[in-house]
Amino acid sequence: MLQDLDHKIIEDVLQGDGDKFGEIIGRYKNGVYSICMRMVGDAEEARDLSQETFIKAYNNLLKYNPEYKFSTWIFKIATNLSIDYLRRKKHQALPLDEKLSMPYDTASAEDMYLHRCNKDEIERVIQELPPDYKALVILYHKEGLSYQNICDVMKLPMSKVKNRLHRARSMLKERLKEIKEEESIWTAKELQS
Repeated sequence: MLQDLDHKIIEDVLQGDGDKFGEIIGRYKNGVYSICMRMVGDAEEARDLSQETFIKAYNNLLKYNPEYKFSTWIFKIATNLSIDYLRRKKHQALPLDEKLSMPYDTASAEDMYLHRCNKDEIERVIQELPPDYKALVILYHKEGLSYQNICDVMKLPMSKVKNRLHRARSMLKERLKEIKEEESIWTAKELQS
């Protein structure tokens, strides 16, 4: 089992075999980078945050509680570092992409164009969410984590995770409604001139 292997590697590292940590990096580098990249939207910053995540994990291995999955712990570190980065830089993050897909082989060119426009709007609005809400949306909708895994990663009670995800979805819905109304007004003005 992967979790047992992680625990064995961590025990080896804690007993002085620091080179074994490379196996942990190899196992989790893609997931950590994915979270950082989606949060901060900059490949170079995401690489730096990923590296910082592994350094922090290595330096704090004694604090890791083996009762929990290692992936939960390392993803929490990556998420928190990304949120801290966003708070410091007030930077916009990369849009979510694959969750908003359309079967292009059956769609007309107009449908594909409208879908792409809608997808871009949704992605842009997601990036405008406060970092804590954006993190939850990314972890749930993009990374596919369960509510329980998100609770573990974010160290939040289930009720708070569900409440914040609900609020984030409400914010997204309201903002998208405002954008559509603004576009309708602009389009009406264009048609009148």
